[in-house]
Amino acid sequence: MAAILSKEVLRKSIHLSGMLIPVIYYFLDRFTALFWLSLIVIVTLQFEWMRLRGYITYPAALLRPFEEQKVAGYAYSITAAFIVIAFFPKTIAITALTMAVLGDISSGIAGAVWGNNADVRQKRLPVKPIPIMLIMLLVSFSSGYLAGQAPGLSPLPAYSVVLGALGAALADGVPWQIRGHMLDDNLTIPLISAVLMLVSSGI
Repeated sequence: MAAILSKEVLRKSIHLSGMLIPVIYYFLDRFTALFWLSLIVIVTLQFEWMRLRGYITYPAALLRPFEEQKVAGYAYSITAAFIVIAFFPKTIAITALTMAVLGDISSGIAGAVWGNNADVRQKRLPVKPIPIMLIMLLVSFSSGYLAGQAPGLSPLPAYSVVLGALGAALADGVPWQIRGHMLDDNLTIPLISAVLMLVSSGI
């Protein structure tokens, strides 16, 4: 378990760099953020194309086993960030992206401590264990609420942040599928939380 936990902590420490997106976006307008982020998305997808065809390799510690032959989670995260920034108000985008990064980190580390039975996408379980989903919910709410209170942003009602955190927890804890294809939670977490906050807040 120690080896699994240390590997997950390493992966999540790198995943923490995803917080740069909402932090930098806070200081930029939407057009500028999307311009630079679009370049990052293009480069990221190009690297993924090269990796999946064997032209380049990443250290094994950075990828989950099922990502070795599939698009890696970081590519979905960056793509989701572009979509959320493009289509949602700034406060909601920053809040949803914060939930996606910090909530997912907490869920991943808790899942590593819990063991393989927490991996719903590989074990085909209906949901993650309830304690892990609660951790995801609490971290998503607390981090998202604080992010949404940053000076200069339109504050979100607390109940909207609660719904956004609930959406993030469900996106993380339930293996969402479309026509039998498993959706990556790096994509679904920010999108679902952002939609619920938009609908409930009236911003």
